[in-house]
Amino acid sequence: MPPAIKSRNDMDECGCLECRNIKTKTTNRTVLDALVWSVRLFRSYPSIVAFASVIILVNRLLETDSINVLPLPVIGVLETLTAFAFVFLIRAYVGTIVAGELTGNPVTIREGLHRCIARIPALVGVILLLIFFIMTIPFLLSLPLLVLVGVILSNPVEMVGFPVAAATVGIVFAVPFLLLLFKLWFAPEACVIGQYGPIESLRVSWRLTTNYRRKFLLIVVITIGSALSIYIPTVLPELGTGLALVPPVLDAISSSVGELLSIVWAGAYAHIYVQGIVS
Repeated sequence: MPPAIKSRNDMDECGCLECRNIKTKTTNRTVLDALVWSVRLFRSYPSIVAFASVIILVNRLLETDSINVLPLPVIGVLETLTAFAFVFLIRAYVGTIVAGELTGNPVTIREGLHRCIARIPALVGVILLLIFFIMTIPFLLSLPLLVLVGVILSNPVEMVGFPVAAATVGIVFAVPFLLLLFKLWFAPEACVIGQYGPIESLRVSWRLTTNYRRKFLLIVVITIGSALSIYIPTVLPELGTGLALVPPVLDAISSSVGELLSIVWAGAYAHIYVQGIVS
């Protein structure tokens, strides 16, 4: 069975690296090392790419006119299910395999799928809590400031202009939003790999991002850079650069490549979770 990798304080038995069968080099890998390790892992587990490719293909079909015969509610349900499957279930499957590899306990396809399916209720709970916290808390924090500005400046839009007012509101909301998203990023890994409950998963993620702040910031920078390198070419034809490729084709290709690369990042997230939780 896939291992459950928890914090030492949450284990009844010994939580040292030797008892967990985790090698020291695992805890010493950098972010780039974890990425390279993830790419090599996918060569050993082609099922990861196969499952991801099926979902990506479904996403591309949903974006075309080939399924217009279906009612709009059905299309909406399919889009929601594929988004959940790609963002969370594939990430859960990758995390389960990573945990098995790092502990010397390889996971079969059946075991990986069983773990993902078994953790769906907890993952749904994590998603609902994430949405609640990252939307509600920034709103509550920014509301007093917005009310104060509205009282002091009876009509702030007319006094400073709509762009300035809109930018101020966006920044006031975005700062706590991004901070919470950053702090709770590893909640899915804690839920699946550590088998924590939804609330405990958020707590574990909060602690991990506190201890690994610099490492996670490096991940963010590299992720943004890779995303820009993929999606910028899709904008160039619209800017009149004379490229021969049709924008819809570029959009489909860039989206597919970006989604495949996100699977590599899922392996890195799982690796960093294991590093942090056993340290």
